[in-house]
Amino acid sequence: MKTKILATLLMALICMTSFTSCVTKQGAINQMQYLADDMRDNGAYYTVDDWKDAGKKFVSLRDKMRKYKYTPAERKQIGELEGQCAKYMVQGIKNGAVNTIMGVGNEIKGILDGLGISY
Repeated sequence: MKTKILATLLMALICMTSFTSCVTKQGAINQMQYLADDMRDNGAYYTVDDWKDAGKKFVSLRDKMRKYKYTPAERKQIGELEGQCAKYMVQGIKNGAVNTIMGVGNEIKGILDGLGISY
């Protein structure tokens, strides 16, 4: 009787461990998807610190994903998500730099107007 109970508990533990592994493995993909979606939807409003945090999160997720074995289809999905994240980071940083330059340009223009200097 004790042997059957022990065997049942051992099987339950093995099943729970493998299920948790799959959830965590898929969870990393889901987090990468969420990060890509957030950068796409909110990247225009990111500050420099937000982009730094997004970059750190991206690297952290990639490190987390290296711990798991993925199927070819999952690796393809991960590659696409990583590509999306990279694209959004480049676009966001570029747009942020342009907005900063335009803002400084308008500020200088305002100063010149205030001083009565024509340009």
